[in-house]
Amino acid sequence: MAARVLVVEDDEATRGALHALLDDAGYVCDEVGDGERAVAVMRDARFDLVLLDLGLPGMSGAEVHRQLRQDPRTRFLPIVFLTAHSDRQTKLAELEAGAEDFITKPYDADELLARVGAAVRRWSGMRNVNPLSGLPGNATITEELETRLARGEHFALLYVDIDRFKEFNDHYGFARGDLMISSVAQLLAEVSWGMEGERFLGHIGGDDFVVLAPSKEAETLAACITRRFDETAPSLYDEEDRRRGSLEARDRRGVLRRIPLASISIGIVNVSPGRFDGAIAAARAAAEVKEVAKRQPGSSWAVDRRKS
Repeated sequence: MAARVLVVEDDEATRGALHALLDDAGYVCDEVGDGERAVAVMRDARFDLVLLDLGLPGMSGAEVHRQLRQDPRTRFLPIVFLTAHSDRQTKLAELEAGAEDFITKPYDADELLARVGAAVRRWSGMRNVNPLSGLPGNATITEELETRLARGEHFALLYVDIDRFKEFNDHYGFARGDLMISSVAQLLAEVSWGMEGERFLGHIGGDDFVVLAPSKEAETLAACITRRFDETAPSLYDEEDRRRGSLEARDRRGVLRRIPLASISIGIVNVSPGRFDGAIAAARAAAEVKEVAKRQPGSSWAVDRRKS
């Protein structure tokens, strides 16, 4: 599948030339002319790289970069800056903030394609993204946890699990099950986007997700997630099942069972320096707390308030 590139450039002639160049090179290219539109587009579509003009009017390229790095869906996405200036301090600041590369205008077409190609290949090689949810998978989750633990950070680990997903998937089929998984991924991203502080989203697999967020926001985040899930999940059911508030299915013995609609359970562990000796221990602790939440009726969360 061809890599998808978003060109963010306010000059129409330059934007058109870049679009044509990337199209000819085999990329799927989209283009926008301002920073506000770029941020909006990135919330609704997945890209493999952003080619970003640093000197945009209104919302600057640096501000676009900052917002994309705050969104868990685009936190690691490669961003290559285009700039007509070669100010060393500006470049250093953006590189330290996570920029992939800089290309100076007027650009050499072959050099630009070489830099874009290298960035896309690095992105393809390093990312461990779940193809269904578009969120980082286990390898990246572990790396993120280990990095935070090594830095001695204080943060909350939220283990998110969809209750009765298997029954939903068995009853409606894989296509509807995939829709529920992708809907939850989108919900987590939208809720996280609206809050302050650095956070990370990951998809462990199946119906299990991880959210890393500032400890002070953990319960507010959990409340938003559970409320939003309860508001939106019923729309994935057929009208009759939704009205009844349950699925009707026969078990292996042929007995008709009523299965409540899906809910969501969240286990929260506050991570402090030295509390856990690794990512696996921290994740396991949150998974255990999640089982406490599962024993409560409906969508809920539980917090491990122990300090060690």
